[in-house]
Amino acid sequence: MTELWLSLLASAFVGLICGLQSFVVVHRRLSFMSHGASHGMVAGVGLALLMHWPVFPLALLSALLISLGVGWMTRKSSLAEDSAIGIMLSAFLAIGLLLAGVHGHAHGDDCGGGHLDEYLIGSLETVAAYDLYFLAALCVLCVTLLWVYWRPLRLFLFDPEGARVAGYPVEFIRMTLLTALALTIALSMKVVGVLLVGAFLVIPASAAGFWSAKSSRVMILAAVFSLFAALAGSLLSSAFHNPAGPTIVLALVALFLVSRIIGTEKA
Repeated sequence: MTELWLSLLASAFVGLICGLQSFVVVHRRLSFMSHGASHGMVAGVGLALLMHWPVFPLALLSALLISLGVGWMTRKSSLAEDSAIGIMLSAFLAIGLLLAGVHGHAHGDDCGGGHLDEYLIGSLETVAAYDLYFLAALCVLCVTLLWVYWRPLRLFLFDPEGARVAGYPVEFIRMTLLTALALTIALSMKVVGVLLVGAFLVIPASAAGFWSAKSSRVMILAAVFSLFAALAGSLLSSAFHNPAGPTIVLALVALFLVSRIIGTEKA
């Protein structure tokens, strides 16, 4: 498989996964959480670079610790969720930058800063064939879960108290969504970068909301917008040798602006 097709497939999977989860992020008001978990992965990346360990497991662990930690800190507590996210984000980001700095001093700039940049803003050249298997599996899992549990999930998103009264395990659903969010962010890291993957989880559904008020259509449109932006951004990145993450996010921003100007549903 050529490098271009490998990067395009990876971008397509990331686009679909993030587009589908974007609906959940926007309507559950998890936008700040997505940015917090993604930025917090810098701690895992910094530790992996310092210890010469695989990056993905530690980045995923960082995202999970932030997502689940926020859930734990705010459960049966007066602490606001955005405050808990801010605390966790600040701590993990500081740890990651400190570790990356130590790694840079120990091994020189050529070995330190360059590698960190690839994970911060994304680099299609770092995508390997085995990444596709993980992305494809997560994509299938997301589609399956949304198809099977769409009705209870929709009730949870729009009326959590009603879902609780109906007998659905609200706390379990909440923690499962946070775990899936962390996994998505970690798997998207190579394509979009930890600094920009949060935008991938917020912009698609926000843009789709200008075209329809029906939740199922918004989710489908968000996936389509995200997929298109991922492929267009990847092609532009490969053609002009630009960083993948910023190019893809700018394509998403362009779609959002078009939707805001000519969208039929002026929500």
